[in-house]
Amino acid sequence: MNLIISDTTALIILAKTNNLQLLTNFVDIVYVPNSVMQELEYKNDKVKNIIQKASFIQVKLLSCEIPDDILQSNLDKGEIEAIALALETKLSLIIDEKAGRKFAMEKGVNIIGLLGILKANLSRKYISYTDLLYILDEFKSVDFRVSKKLEKEFLNSLFNEYSG
Repeated sequence: MNLIISDTTALIILAKTNNLQLLTNFVDIVYVPNSVMQELEYKNDKVKNIIQKASFIQVKLLSCEIPDDILQSNLDKGEIEAIALALETKLSLIIDEKAGRKFAMEKGVNIIGLLGILKANLSRKYISYTDLLYILDEFKSVDFRVSKKLEKEFLNSLFNEYSG
């Protein structure tokens, strides 16, 4: 069974653009810590309803206390718990916020973001390169922020490998 942990932002963007199925194409269960689920439930009705209907998104409670160095980071509660849960379970983490990604990587957590989710779907042929471009534009229309440089590098790396 393929399992992964997620922070809040990627799930919100996937829900807002009706693209949560992109996750089920390569994972069976997405675990979120309690604080992430609480953040998701405070969002607008559309996001809240979509997340609540997604049976593959499940709350997983931490079984250990969060280490002090994670608690004392400048991250929000959802990021802190998501990183701690990823460390505890040794699962990959879906996170896109720059500070959270950097901190998690320094802790040895394997990271995937929205671009990685798109690449996973493209490589498994669930979407075409053209679909990927369209979905990426959808993500950006709901406040997904990616630098022009990173976007160009990402698309160029995929174009040669998957176009056609």
